[in-house]
Amino acid sequence: MSRKIEAATSVAEIVKLCPSARKIFDRHGLHGCGGEHGPAEPLEFFARVHQVDLEALLKDLNTEIERPGNEPFVYHETLADYIYRRFFKSAIAIVLSLGGLWGVISLMQISLGKELLQPALLPAIHAHAHAMIFGWVGLFVMGFAYQSFPRFKVTTLWKPQWANLTLYLMLGGILLRAAADLLQHGLWALTLGGISVAAELTAISLFLTIILKTAHQSVSPHNPYETFIIAALAWFLIQAVFDGFFFFAEATAVNLQQTVFRTALLDAPLRDVQLFGFAALIIAGVSQRFVPVVYGLGQPRHDRQKLIFWLMNGSLLLDVGSYLGVILTGNPVWAIPLELSYILMALWAILLAIQLRIFTRATQPDRSWKFIRAAYVWLLVAMIMLPFLMPYGMLTGKGFSHAFWGAHLHAFTVGFVSMMIVGVSSRVVPILAGIDSKQLSYLWGPFILLNVGCAGRVLLQVLTDWTPNTAYSLIGISGVLELGALAWWGIGLWHVMNLSKVHRSEVLKAPVPLPVA
Repeated sequence: MSRKIEAATSVAEIVKLCPSARKIFDRHGLHGCGGEHGPAEPLEFFARVHQVDLEALLKDLNTEIERPGNEPFVYHETLADYIYRRFFKSAIAIVLSLGGLWGVISLMQISLGKELLQPALLPAIHAHAHAMIFGWVGLFVMGFAYQSFPRFKVTTLWKPQWANLTLYLMLGGILLRAAADLLQHGLWALTLGGISVAAELTAISLFLTIILKTAHQSVSPHNPYETFIIAALAWFLIQAVFDGFFFFAEATAVNLQQTVFRTALLDAPLRDVQLFGFAALIIAGVSQRFVPVVYGLGQPRHDRQKLIFWLMNGSLLLDVGSYLGVILTGNPVWAIPLELSYILMALWAILLAIQLRIFTRATQPDRSWKFIRAAYVWLLVAMIMLPFLMPYGMLTGKGFSHAFWGAHLHAFTVGFVSMMIVGVSSRVVPILAGIDSKQLSYLWGPFILLNVGCAGRVLLQVLTDWTPNTAYSLIGISGVLELGALAWWGIGLWHVMNLSKVHRSEVLKAPVPLPVA
């Protein structure tokens, strides 16, 4: 009589039956996922996500169960296993305070003042934007990278203690920058801003070093998606330098006119580098590694990864260069390459959605899938809006419509970036905590609120050009809906992370369903 593991058997069930099987999983990238008992995911899911030959893995596991090692396996949770929780919790705290809440307050002030461009609000808006990029997006990216990248590369995180240090450097930099932005000018503003820039640049440089060293110690072959990630990390560092320059340009402006000019010159290129260089490339890279295998979307008919990569980077460089040409020279000829860059950005967004097969039927659906699919809908909305930016400006007689541009940015930042953060974390964290996601909330409340809020903000912001009284009166509500959605989701995710030490999937209480061979 012998017992046999099957593809549908969960990792948690296997580890319960044979604790020493953990070392086999660890060889393929498990390394602490799911806590002591492992994730409540089927073996076939583990093999697919970690790109392991399922038949070979089944053979190794069944051999181990038949002849387990003599030495007992003892699980020890290390810093590298739980460091992601610190980054994720910090990101949630940032978005519900300096990031999202501050943004809602500023939006309410815009609603009451019935004007998008209020010079008195610029410091608060810049502090909000900085907290969202460095605290919300940056911390989630860093936490996810520290947790997942070593496991995808079948290695261990290089210098976890240094990785932990980057969290405190980033948090310190974000808080000091908020204070410096509010002070605006003077010695204290420059001092706090300088320390903030130094702390964040140190943190990001150290983060890049840790990830590259981790990759270097891996024997796994290079994958095309890693090119996107490496480029995104380079843009992460570039935007931090650019952001520091932008702060000092504003803090040393001698009057309002100079402040407005420097903001017009630097703010748009900085946001494009942050969003289309750092955020878009990291999401594109992670999506190609994560989305098709996790949700069972299959492989694309034609591989366009290289084309998408060069379109993303090339269009961004063309965008920044031609925009600066327009502002610095005033020559309308520069608008031609600028419009071309916008068309190329819309093109890569469409190709990326096709590459991922995002609108095909998911064979492995999950509560998080609706967020991922909605995120790519918002990406298409945001990027298809871009080529219409200049024609819309001419239609309204404004030349450049801040309302339309801001609506495009919001569709990208909240609709795409934030929706992806919510979706990916809602799928990953239960796995890392050893909890069956089917036992958790389906998150329809946050999903509906986030989409309604984002749609309301995008539509109402455009309508401020046409029906300002009505649009401004309602626009503040959209921010409240979005913040409520993120709070609803964030509290739930925080709770799941807290359960990861003490909670074990209900599957462990059931008999192990192993057929007799």
